[in-house]
Amino acid sequence: MRKLLHFIISSILFINYASAEVKVGVEGGLAFADMRAEETAQIIANASGSTVNYTYEEATWMGRIFADYEFTPEVHAEVGYFLTGSLDATYKISTDSATESYDAMGIDAAVVFYQDSVFFKAGMHSSELNGSANITIGGTTYAVTETISGSGFLVGGGLQMDETRYGLTYYSDMGGDADSDMLFLYAGLVF
Repeated sequence: MRKLLHFIISSILFINYASAEVKVGVEGGLAFADMRAEETAQIIANASGSTVNYTYEEATWMGRIFADYEFTPEVHAEVGYFLTGSLDATYKISTDSATESYDAMGIDAAVVFYQDSVFFKAGMHSSELNGSANITIGGTTYAVTETISGSGFLVGGGLQMDETRYGLTYYSDMGGDADSDMLFLYAGLVF
């Protein structure tokens, strides 16, 4: 991930050096994700031989900063860094319970196509999912997951009016996990 980040930053600096127009932006909103709480509950149930009840969050905050390079008024390139809050799931066996939390961060790069104030983008991301490695319920510890990293694609679109933008971006395979996707609903500013 560091090599990709270094390449992206070097590319932006080189492009900027060639007297191109580079803008910076910030976006914030909600990330919706399936943290697979049902599968984790089943893993714990299989290991413990007990019924496991669970509750989980489906959304958390997400922020993203990015650089935007204009090739033409209709075609831009974006490179960004994103970070999410934690999504929590609580598992219960009888009267004992434990909470598991996941958060994500990563870098992304996309080609953005503008038509008037509407934009569409497609690209890739390199991300890391951080989660609990073990869940302890009633004195028994169950191995569940750990930090994973990997890459996937992204697609999105939205509206940009002057410096304000609103949009939706789909991130596939968060942390390289084919079952971990994320949807980012946001508002932002471009400077």
